[in-house]
Amino acid sequence: MSNVTGSTNNVTGINAKLFQSSNRAGRNTSVSKYSMQTDIIQFSLQVKTDTQHKIETQNALSHFSQLDQNLKSSLIYKDNPISELSPGQAAELVGEDGYFGVDQTSQRIIDFVIKGAGDDIERLKSGREGILEGFKEAKKAWGGKLPEISYQTLTKSLETIDEKIRENGGSVVDLSI
Repeated sequence: MSNVTGSTNNVTGINAKLFQSSNRAGRNTSVSKYSMQTDIIQFSLQVKTDTQHKIETQNALSHFSQLDQNLKSSLIYKDNPISELSPGQAAELVGEDGYFGVDQTSQRIIDFVIKGAGDDIERLKSGREGILEGFKEAKKAWGGKLPEISYQTLTKSLETIDEKIRENGGSVVDLSI
């Protein structure tokens, strides 16, 4: 069962321990570099999973009327099964001002990456890659094509992450999705 809301930490899914430095005094440089690379890869995987979950939930609500009862029952929003929503309520959730609309969903993805990466360019790039990988996984899960709302969410998320990378002196070479 997927829970799509909760306390502040549950909404972002950020594990604070993931972002604590693993560079301890007395470690040799190669171990520290390895540890940092491992942290960056772990961060990218966490972003991928979080993005995939957000996009898949957004898509489920976009296709609400086409979902079977078992899938509707497996999705939770505010501690209630999505199956209890009316089609109008589901449409409202993915609407312009809805919780799963482009603005709010992309903002949750952006916040997740920026809070996790801070001003670290490599982590920001890793988070960007995680967003792209999560999107690819969501596409696979939904048969290769997603509703337009998902592409808009992806574009808005990447634009903001790319701007943060540029603000910190980095550049994004691959602008394609």
